[in-house]
Amino acid sequence: MYASQGAEHAWALLLSLTRGVPSTTDDNGRKVWPMPALELTGGTLGIIGLGGFGLEIVKRAVGYDMTILAIDPVRQDKPLEVTELNRPSRQNFHSLLKRSDAVMIACPKVPETYHLIGGKELAVMKNTAYLVNVTRGGIVDEQALIVALKSGQIAGAGLDVAEVEPVPPNSPLWEAPNLIITPHRAGSSQHRPQKTFEFFCDNLRRYLKGEKLENVVNKNLGF
Repeated sequence: MYASQGAEHAWALLLSLTRGVPSTTDDNGRKVWPMPALELTGGTLGIIGLGGFGLEIVKRAVGYDMTILAIDPVRQDKPLEVTELNRPSRQNFHSLLKRSDAVMIACPKVPETYHLIGGKELAVMKNTAYLVNVTRGGIVDEQALIVALKSGQIAGAGLDVAEVEPVPPNSPLWEAPNLIITPHRAGSSQHRPQKTFEFFCDNLRRYLKGEKLENVVNKNLGF
């Protein structure tokens, strides 16, 4: 129910970063003509997690003619639009990070993904690359991200989630350069109430007919 709007928000953050929207707003106030922006077309997108949310990200990446790299622990069938799909391993993970011009996190927060993106991972990314997370806080090590942004290790990041929400006024995240923070609104949609109702009715119908339910959470896996 949240995949479509979540993917839209992830792309909104990425495009805002690559096209310099926040800095342009500041430049307008100072009456300064902004610098050129970065083009995504023909670049490489890394997606961590290829469930429903990840697939919605893929749909939108196709329009930019991007090479799509993905990592997922469960999915075995590689969508045609995805160039490369691998299982999680340090080698595969770092390979994706090294080659990607943008990395989008589309995985759940479970013990295995806590601080999945830390200092070592940020260090192998291109210094022209962008990181976007709209899933759950805690997947990205925020202190490591701040260091990477301040040092220019990566070009920028977009976060719709944080380890502590709302982000405290004294959080160093607010002062980090080239970082866009939005208030956990990726799941918002004017269609959400209707979608929720339709989803409930469909699963109720399936249950009464003895059919397989949609979007069942595996409590052992945590997603």
